Amino acid sequence: MIRPVRPTDLVGLAALQRRGYPNEAYGRRALGRERDDWTDLLRVLNPLVSFEIRRHTLLFDDGDRLMGLVSTLPFGRGYWEVDRLVWPPDGRPQDCAELLRRLGLDAAEHGVERIYLRLASDSPVLGAARSAGFIPYRTETLYRGGPVRLQMESSGRPRRRGDDLALFRLYCRVVPLTVRQAEAMTLTEWRQWFRGGRQLIVEEAGEPVLWARLGTVEDQLQLAVEAGDLPAPVITRHLGAFLSRHGGKKAVIGLVADYQPHVAAALEALGFGPAGQFVSLVRHQTVRVEAKKLVPVRA
Repeated sequence: MIRPVRPTDLVGLAALQRRGYPNEAYGRRALGRERDDWTDLLRVLNPLVSFEIRRHTLLFDDGDRLMGLVSTLPFGRGYWEVDRLVWPPDGRPQDCAELLRRLGLDAAEHGVERIYLRLASDSPVLGAARSAGFIPYRTETLYRGGPVRLQMESSGRPRRRGDDLALFRLYCRVVPLTVRQAEAMTLTEWRQWFRGGRQLIVEEAGEPVLWARLGTVEDQLQLAVEAGDLPAPVITRHLGAFLSRHGGKKAVIGLVADYQPHVAAALEALGFGPAGQFVSLVRHQTVRVEAKKLVPVRA
């Protein structure tokens, strides 16, 4: 049986924790961390212990015990990200797929347009996710490195007001259509993904050719880069100066998409190394909308 979390589930969740099933989902807050996924068990019960209901959680209950769970956190307007997908290694894939399909139905009821899920490239639940309507749209490598302590010069500048349209044009040039269809096809959608943190813009002929962002997520420094057709040594120089100035003494992690090999080469030149390979998936929802109806008016 698939059902929402209840106040009486704390004992069952603790028993599920003791069985040691891994969390298959790698949300933004979990990237680069050790897979101690139950240290914040009470977050799963967030709707029961907080007046602010943000997390959506479903449990798979076989009648005798809890077998698995899925939970999401909202981001942007109308999107959910799966931050937990706990499933037994010997569990039935069709049951996992049914759990994810039910999540999709609940999301539609809440007006959610898309659900995002990131899995390790060798995750045993990848097939179940695809059966539940999740479509792979990007493969990524997680890089870890730093702190960077190099004396490098960069001609880049911080982001300014009014840069959005030019940066959106860079995004459209660099990112494949299939990825943009999954994440952001319009300027309004794009703005929900890329805000905050330290930012570097490098321009040529008045147009951005490199955009780097360094933000803090759950006390981790996460780097994101979009780069046009630049040689890897040029990217290395700009990123080296940027990270030396803003990275502090912390290690830095960053996801690099398979269509950005020159960014991967630049990070490797700065001493970064691969720490995992992932697949990003999206499920597009059918959302109920209020239809406008024309009513005749007598003159």
